[in-house]
Amino acid sequence: MTPDWNWFFSTLSQSTAAIVGIIGAFIIAKIFANQASFSEKNNRMKTLVVESKKILDRIDTIAFDWYNREKNSAAYSSAARKIDELDYEEASEVTDEMLLEIYDDAGFSKFSEREPILDKLREEANNVCQLNLDKRLRKEAAERAKEESASGQLTGLAQFAAMMRSNTEMFNFDTRKTVLDVAGLNTPWVELRKERELITACHLEAKHHARVISDFLESVRGNPESPPQITWSLLFVGGIFLAGVIYPLTFMPAVSTPNVAFTWAELSAAFLSVKGGLLSLLAAAFSFVFLMFTRTNISMKYAKEDIEKLEKLSLANNYCEYFKYLESNPDE
Repeated sequence: MTPDWNWFFSTLSQSTAAIVGIIGAFIIAKIFANQASFSEKNNRMKTLVVESKKILDRIDTIAFDWYNREKNSAAYSSAARKIDELDYEEASEVTDEMLLEIYDDAGFSKFSEREPILDKLREEANNVCQLNLDKRLRKEAAERAKEESASGQLTGLAQFAAMMRSNTEMFNFDTRKTVLDVAGLNTPWVELRKERELITACHLEAKHHARVISDFLESVRGNPESPPQITWSLLFVGGIFLAGVIYPLTFMPAVSTPNVAFTWAELSAAFLSVKGGLLSLLAAAFSFVFLMFTRTNISMKYAKEDIEKLEKLSLANNYCEYFKYLESNPDE
C-alpha cells in the first residue's frame, strides 16, 4: 500500500494552523489588554507628577525662614527668663537635661536645628552662672568692708573708701546683655498660627499624595504589561507556524516520497514558482505580524526616569526639606 503523503501534509498543516490560530489569538488579545493598561498607567503617571508640582508650588509659598525667626525669637525670650532664674554658680551644675527641659518648655520652632539653639542656651546658662558667682563675691566683699569699718579697723580715707565700695556693691544692678536673640513685644502670633496651619495642611497633603504614588508604583514595578513569557510564546508560535504550516505545504502535491534534500537550482525554481511565491508571501506576512506584536510587547516598559521621579515623590520628606522635622516629631 502506497502512503498518501498529500493527506499527511494536509492534515499536519491544518492541525498546526488551528493550534497556532488559537494560541496566537489568545496571546494577541492579551497584548491588546496589556497595551490599554499600559497606556492608562502612563497617563496616570503624568497626572501624578502634575499633582505633585501643584503641591510643591503651594509649599513654595510657605515662609519657613520668617516663621523660624519669629517663633524662635519669642522662644528665646521665654528661655532667657527661665535661665535667669537659675541659682547655680558652676556651669557644670547645669545639666543637658535641664537645658532640654527649658528648650521644650520655651516652644522653639520644630523646623529649625536643635543643636545650635542648645549651644546658645548653654552659653547663656554659663553667663548666668558666672554672674551668680560674681554677685556672691561682691556681696561677701561688701560685707567684709562693712564689718571692718564697723570694728574700727579702717579709719579716715580708708573707711570712707570702704563705705563707698560697699554701697556700690550693694546697688550694682545687673546690666548683662543676653546672648539670645530675644524678641520684642510685638510677636505676630496670629500670623504665626496661620503659617503653622498652612505648613500642617501642606505636609498632610504631601503625605497623602506620597502614599498614592507609593501604591501606584507597586502596580508598575517590573513592567507587568511586558512579561517575557509573551515574547517567547510569540516567537515559539511563529516558529511552529513556519515549520508546521508553511514547510509541509511546500511538499504538496506529493506524487512520491518527499525528499528534503534540495539543490540550489531546485530551491530557486521553487521560490520562483507560483506556489513558492504564495507560500513565501504568506510566511513573510505572518512573520511580520508576529514580530510586530513581539516588538509591541517588548516596548511596553515604563521609562526609568519616570519611575525614579515617582520613587522620589513617594516620600513626603522629598517635597520639602523642613518636613523631616515633622516626620521626626509625629505628634507636632
